[in-house]
Amino acid sequence: MKSKTTDEMRQQLIIKLKRQSRNPGGRIWRDLYEDLQTPRRSRTTINVGDLQQHHTRGQILVVPGKVLGDGVIETKLNVAAVDFSVQARAKIEDKGGKCLTIEELMEQNPTGKNTQIIS
Repeated sequence: MKSKTTDEMRQQLIIKLKRQSRNPGGRIWRDLYEDLQTPRRSRTTINVGDLQQHHTRGQILVVPGKVLGDGVIETKLNVAAVDFSVQARAKIEDKGGKCLTIEELMEQNPTGKNTQIIS
């Protein structure tokens, strides 16, 4: 059994993702809430420079953790994550990309089409 998180905001996000996963095309939301239930010591952090390796045109990258600002990006990235550092947000938006919360992504794209989880 996976350990439960004590972060209230993370718990609320997991509940929303579970509800969304019951809808058609909800597999990505199920995979995402399973990733979010990991213990704190193994939560995902990724640098913006590493995100570019996983990106294909027109796709939204979903990070079940924090995006950090190390590295250089050369293309427009659309990223949804639990949290962004100030530098990461600035680098993504300077290139014309978007920084979304996972809740905003669920509202804009309920089926999870053209999304990829990076963990």
